[in-house]
Parts: sequence; C-alpha cells; structure tokens
Amino acid sequence: MSGKVILVTGGSRGLGSSIVERLASENDNEIYYTFVHQPSGGEQTGMVQKFHPEWVHGILCEQRDEDSIKACYDIIRSRSGRLDALINNACSPFLPCELMKADWSMYQDLIDTNVKGAFLHIREAASIMKEQGSGRIINILSSYVLNLPPPKLSFYITAKYALLGMTKSAAVELSGYGINVNAISPGMMDTDLTGHLPRKYMQAYAATHPMKRMTTPSDVADAVHFLISDSASFISGANIPVNGGEAF
Repeated sequence: MSGKVILVTGGSRGLGSSIVERLASENDNEIYYTFVHQPSGGEQTGMVQKFHPEWVHGILCEQRDEDSIKACYDIIRSRSGRLDALINNACSPFLPCELMKADWSMYQDLIDTNVKGAFLHIREAASIMKEQGSGRIINILSSYVLNLPPPKLSFYITAKYALLGMTKSAAVELSGYGINVNAISPGMMDTDLTGHLPRKYMQAYAATHPMKRMTTPSDVADAVHFLISDSASFISGANIPVNGGEAF
C-alpha cells in the first residue's frame, strides 16, 4: 500500500500516533493527523522528523466544531486534492463513574467527540471520496461493544455503541460510491486514555487475558493498515475485534 492520502483524527498521541507511524512507514503515503491541543515541542518535532516533513502534516482541529472540521478538509483538498482514507480515532479522556452518580455532561462530552465529531468527519470525507469514486473509512470502537461491558463506563460505552450504529449505516449508504466503511474494536491498551487506571489493575488484566497480554497500539495499527489495503477491498460494514480472543 503506497501513494495514499490518509487522515487520522487524534493522531498526535497514544493509539493515533501509532497509526500515523504505521501508515507513514509505507512509501509515498501522505498522512494528515488532527490534534485539539497543541502537542509539546518534542511530540510535534518527533512525529515530523521521524518521517519526511512533506509526508506527515498536523492540523489543529476542534473535534466538536463543524467549522473547524470543514477547514481541516479545505486544507486537505487544497494541498492533496484527494483523500483515500479516514480513521476516526479521536476520543476524549474520561474517568470511571457509577451510573447513579453520573450527570449528562459526562455523556455529552463523549458523544460530542466520538459521535458528533465522527459524523462531521465522515460527511466531509465522503464528499471527497464520492467525487473520486473510492475511499475507506475506519471508526475505532472498543471491545466493550462485543461483550458484557464493565461497570462505571456507561457514558463511554454508550458513545461507542452509537458509533457502531453509524458505521453500519454509513457502510450501507456509501457503498454505492465505492466507499468502504468498517470499525475496529481493540481490547484494553496501555495509552494515555487508560492512564488513570492503577498499574496493578493493568497487570491483573493482562494475566487473565487468553493470550496473557494487553492489546498494543501496533496491533490496532496493523489492522488499520489491512483495512486500507487492496486486500480488504470487499470488506465493508464489519467490526473487526483486535483483542486476542478476549471478546468476539
């Protein structure tokens, strides 16, 4: 896979940065990634210097703001003239909270980022992909939508289930334009999104996992690479579990 123009939302850190690095390692791919907070000098410099600066571009984009997202695609249109793949990865950080103690703002925060933001990106990306007659859209979900969810994460799980529904609906509506839409459901990963969890909890989780380890960002990045490749040209509407058999 080479010569693709790809956008990764939330690509400056965690899983997003691993996806950017995996896709940028292919010859001639041009990668755009969005960030909502200005990355530190080290993060920004490291991402760009690791690859040719003409291949990797960061775009400041507020995930919940329609005008900001439209401006992001204006940049891609003017600079590259096309878009081959969108990876909806951006997610707000959160802390566990019991349902009875939660308030709607917790739900609204995750829904605005995971659902509203993803919808706005899909709509803008699909308009470009429709013109060129092809494209791939990948939404990052969670293995929690595949099995019994854990307690204290109702707002996060609600948002991910909504994005699963959007994935399936978009796959149906966009297939006639040559656009494949799929999802990936990773298991628990050691990233900034899970940084609030105690280390002993992470170790216990890995010890009871069928493969005795957690999902890694590179596991997910490899699955993204596959779904963008020509080998996945007839896959659409799927939710791919990347969790080592933990849930399916």
